[in-house]
Amino acid sequence: MGSNDIPPPHVPPTYHLITTILLGTGGALYTATYLLMTLQSQRDRTYAMPLLSLSMNVGWELIFSIYVAEALPERLTFLLWLLLDTGLVHAALRHGPHEWRHAPAVGAHLGAILGVGIAWWCAAFYALCAWWLDPVRPVNPKSGKHYMGVAGTDTTELGFWSALAAQVVLSVSLLAQIVVRGHSGGASYGIWAMRFWGSVSGLLAYYAYCWVVWPEAHAYFVNPLAVCWSATWVVADLVYLGVLVRVRRTERVLSDGRKVRGEQEKGKGLKGQ
Repeated sequence: MGSNDIPPPHVPPTYHLITTILLGTGGALYTATYLLMTLQSQRDRTYAMPLLSLSMNVGWELIFSIYVAEALPERLTFLLWLLLDTGLVHAALRHGPHEWRHAPAVGAHLGAILGVGIAWWCAAFYALCAWWLDPVRPVNPKSGKHYMGVAGTDTTELGFWSALAAQVVLSVSLLAQIVVRGHSGGASYGIWAMRFWGSVSGLLAYYAYCWVVWPEAHAYFVNPLAVCWSATWVVADLVYLGVLVRVRRTERVLSDGRKVRGEQEKGKGLKGQ
């Protein structure tokens, strides 16, 4: 987002280079995150990304790839993430029923749940983007921003709010998932590090830099709601790391590779991790 920006004279000439590096770093780390999540899911015979976040991510990436992204690198990145999402969806459909033994109705209808969730998020993101990118009445237009030849339309801010919302949902739902499960199935320190630092680079550092050097166009970064949401996902991710350390000390691994809460399945051929 923002590849067609024309910054005012006070913005450093390295603006596009630095923002490209920050976004590119974040994108590369999230690509690695999706790959590692898929591999860990198959290894642990579970699924890594919570259903709500998975359906939201697919909807966001689909709408932004076919409707919002203007530059080819941006569109290719979203399409790559969509491709990688298929591995996460496959893991949820294949191994999800085991994680929902306490709620068989959910486990038996995971395909329908994901399908409806993805369809809803596609509709929601399309509605948001169509409203925001209206060429006649764009939301919060700014000098120096351009989209599809229309001056003022700001996809950078659209990307900020939508990505930040998705980030909060992902971080909070991952924390809830590992607390409820009580084991690290589908998770690892490497996945956490890639995901956390990818978000720091592509979301926090990128928009913080834009705000510092071009504050009049990026004041939303310090909006109270943005600060609240940013603090929410950072705190959730840091707490998640602490929970991950704890459950890895107590969990047990079944003979088929599945992980369970430490006090479960005792006497059934388990081995400590």
